[in-house]
Amino acid sequence: MSPIPNRFWRYLLTVAILAAVYGGAGKLALQIPSIVPQVTPLYPPAGISQAALLLLGLRVWPGVMLGDFFVSLSLGVSPIVALAMGASASLPALTSTALLRRYKVKLNLERPQDVLAFVTLSAMLSTTLGSSFSVLLLCANGIQPWRNFGITWLSWWLGDLMGVLVVTPVLLSWCTVNLPKRPASPQTMRKSLQYIDAGILLILSIAVSWVVFTWQTKGAIARYPFEYLPFPLVVWVAFRFKQRGSVLATLFVSSIAIWGAGQGVGPFQNHTNNPIEGVLSLQAFVAVVAIIALLLAATLAELQQVQDSLHSSQASLADAQRIAHLGSWDLDLIEQQWHWSEELYRILGYFPHTFAPNCETFLRTVHTEDREWVKNSLQEALTQEKPYSINYRIVRPNGEERVVREQTEIIRDIDKTPIRITGTIQDITKQKRVEQALIQSEAQLLELAHNLDLKVHERTQQLQQKNEELAQSLKTLQETQQQLIQSEKMSSLGSLVAGVAHEINNPVNFIYGNITHVREYTKSLLDLIDLYQQECQHTSFEIKDCIESTDLEFVKADLPKILSSMQAGADRIRQIVLSLRNFSRLDEANMKPVDIHHGIESALLLLQQRLKSCRNTGINAIKDYGKLPLVECYPGQLNQVFMNILANAIDAIESLPETKLQRAVITIQTRMLSSDRVLIKIADTGPGMTPVVKARIFDPFFTTKPVGKGTGLGLSISYQIIVEHHKGQIKCISEPGKGTEFDIEIPLWQSR
Repeated sequence: MSPIPNRFWRYLLTVAILAAVYGGAGKLALQIPSIVPQVTPLYPPAGISQAALLLLGLRVWPGVMLGDFFVSLSLGVSPIVALAMGASASLPALTSTALLRRYKVKLNLERPQDVLAFVTLSAMLSTTLGSSFSVLLLCANGIQPWRNFGITWLSWWLGDLMGVLVVTPVLLSWCTVNLPKRPASPQTMRKSLQYIDAGILLILSIAVSWVVFTWQTKGAIARYPFEYLPFPLVVWVAFRFKQRGSVLATLFVSSIAIWGAGQGVGPFQNHTNNPIEGVLSLQAFVAVVAIIALLLAATLAELQQVQDSLHSSQASLADAQRIAHLGSWDLDLIEQQWHWSEELYRILGYFPHTFAPNCETFLRTVHTEDREWVKNSLQEALTQEKPYSINYRIVRPNGEERVVREQTEIIRDIDKTPIRITGTIQDITKQKRVEQALIQSEAQLLELAHNLDLKVHERTQQLQQKNEELAQSLKTLQETQQQLIQSEKMSSLGSLVAGVAHEINNPVNFIYGNITHVREYTKSLLDLIDLYQQECQHTSFEIKDCIESTDLEFVKADLPKILSSMQAGADRIRQIVLSLRNFSRLDEANMKPVDIHHGIESALLLLQQRLKSCRNTGINAIKDYGKLPLVECYPGQLNQVFMNILANAIDAIESLPETKLQRAVITIQTRMLSSDRVLIKIADTGPGMTPVVKARIFDPFFTTKPVGKGTGLGLSISYQIIVEHHKGQIKCISEPGKGTEFDIEIPLWQSR
């Protein structure tokens, strides 16, 4: 038989199995007591369908349609209506699968951004579409009366939502796990013990949930929040077993809670006399528990990855020290605690971490002739804050003598107060032996070559040159080591900032890109309501009561303001993301000749609202533009500089107290310094800066603004843009009480 028919039969078998599983789960779910006929508070097939399409592909959607077709037939509807209900049931799964693949969501849900995308797109959006179409079909065919449309839709949507939040993560997490392929080992035995631990935790969660949600609570204690008792167990499972354990715990707790509520028992039924409110409260509680468990497990998994990476980096550093025979020590001057690297233990002749590091043990390893010298050097470093670099001898416990080179450095805090002393100790015995051998060889040559003065002199010059090369190589190695450490720090910081900016940018762009459409749709709907009110003067009393109860005029006036506030917030986040991305240098605009006055005007236009609304009197922007030619620059980056400085000027003026607020002015001047350099001055009448603040304004993450007001990146990025990217200069002239002025000087042409 050819391969094509085999694949076809496997496809039919897969669709049939999916239809059977979907139909069986649907029949079981309908056995749960519900407040609305034909609707269940937990519908697992909704989660099964989405997991099946995500794992098996979009092509198995007929299995979802057939499964829901048989479930609908069992409710007594006509075949045509059942077929339509099956098609509407497959719509959420198709929609969520397409959206999650579009945004490249990982199916194991072990990243917070994947969980947020799953909850938003799969649990919220897709179930809304499916429940809307299904309830419309029920009401249109007389299965449910139109007066029950609202409660039917809400119950249907919550049931599908529960099914997706509770069932889909279980299938995705456990179907994407990599099973071990190697034979049993101590590591696999530890994993077996973890599985036993997981089983105990799950059984404990089920037992507590059964007691809380299925027993009839006595009236005297019915108002106590017993429903939160299983929550710590779910959190515990998330901490111990990450995503796969937390989704199973959530599934069991949610299923027991919903079954108990359907039986009319449990804390949610005891808190209210209305069974509808009890079921809705329970569903909201289950949704919150499921989302929190997913986010917590994803965050813990991501944290574990970071810790693994950190351990790997520490292991790499230890290997590098071992290869270079370079140990390190660190003394915390505040806590008076020592820390030695593993290689330092080995250099001194001990196994790593065999004893706590201390000064006495270290000095005992120093040769008796050098001990007092080393002790005095260390004492001067502690008392006089004087670093040192010395060579001396040590004696290992087995009597072996080694030569080491020690270098120290004083670490200070922002107030220039010493907080730590750190040092490196390198075993240079081989180098010293080479040097001694060279010296001995030179002496022998001098004694044996009295008649070969010229050759001896040439040989001596060669040896001296080799010694200089060796010293230079050692110096270069030390300098390269320091440069590598600094480069690694800056690379890690840039990667961290770039990762944060990238992760924030995706959801912000999603929100920002849709606010405009929401505003347009809202305006269209409000215009339609106005037109309806104009054309239909005689409306029913029910519509008038509804208009009065919803306060339609207030909604029409306040809704655009809400959207404007949301857009302003999204703009603020986008500005922060842009600052982070500029700081990490991930994207740079092309260099081209532009009129920098246009950039200044654009920045003033964006800040026009703040200029007008400042202190109810506004800020007067005085522009004194000179006649400038086109300036070759990065326009976007230069505009960022103008925006940062002008925004800081506005913040400075706003910080003035009312008693000291005088004429609020921002002055902008431009002129040519010479034939090839341009000067831009931006001055404000703010409170000015102290010398301490002015000395640090260009440091990354330094800010004097309150938390949430600034990031401390604006002026640091501006300094990078002007000095490094445009080969210019930026100066700050400021005194307390006399305002602040920034002078920006850049070349007219960058390529000359």
